[in-house]
Amino acid sequence: MKMIFSCWINIIAIVAAARNGFLTIPAVAAAAAPIPADFDDRIIIDISRTMRNGMATFGSVTGARNLTTEIFGGPYMDGILNIGTHYGTHVDSPSHIFPEQLLHHVTVDSLNLSTLVGPVLVVQTPNGVNITGHVIDSLKIPRGVKRVIFKTQNTYRKLMDQQKFEGNFTGFTVGGAQRLVHKTDVTFVGIDYMSVAVEDQIVGVHKIFLGASRGIIPVENLKLDEVEPGRYTVYCLPLRVLAEAGPARCILVK
Repeated sequence: MKMIFSCWINIIAIVAAARNGFLTIPAVAAAAAPIPADFDDRIIIDISRTMRNGMATFGSVTGARNLTTEIFGGPYMDGILNIGTHYGTHVDSPSHIFPEQLLHHVTVDSLNLSTLVGPVLVVQTPNGVNITGHVIDSLKIPRGVKRVIFKTQNTYRKLMDQQKFEGNFTGFTVGGAQRLVHKTDVTFVGIDYMSVAVEDQIVGVHKIFLGASRGIIPVENLKLDEVEPGRYTVYCLPLRVLAEAGPARCILVK
């Protein structure tokens, strides 16, 4: 009973502080910013983007607006999320590019989670070039590797720190996607901006990945600022929504 009473006192104090201007939602988000942390002798790195008003979204000049609506009233805070399925860090399903798959419920909630959890290789791509077939060859991804995250110039250019969408980002070309399909065993492709593909080849690259016989799942808009190339374990779980894609919380464990 004392614990319950104490919790209510804390909640009421937080609400009062928010109403009086001493506490804001961004301040709470900033205080909880993901950082590497030791846990049972392992390092956990959160590679998900923080959902916030003003965050860059595909094609937008001003970024996301009215992403969250906070409701004050009574002894607690409540809120409403207004988010797109491709906002922030997210996972694509085949129905993203093959709409007919929606009829067969091939949606993000039906993806095999074993594809999204397990050993992963983080690689650094060369500066100033997109991920072409030649780049895939130069990275020498070993056979048997199922999951690869590509850290590109998108991270070093800090594109997600801008509100305006940047169309000149690094991504896969059709040739790079084809080479990955034919020369590796990869089924999970992660990248550090809003699309796995360069802007003028988005449809072609997604069709190659999501239409591959083994199925290659794109995980887009990962936060890789603090991630060094190497081997990790990835846990990337999209919201269980009946949709063509869904926001995800992704972490690396070293």
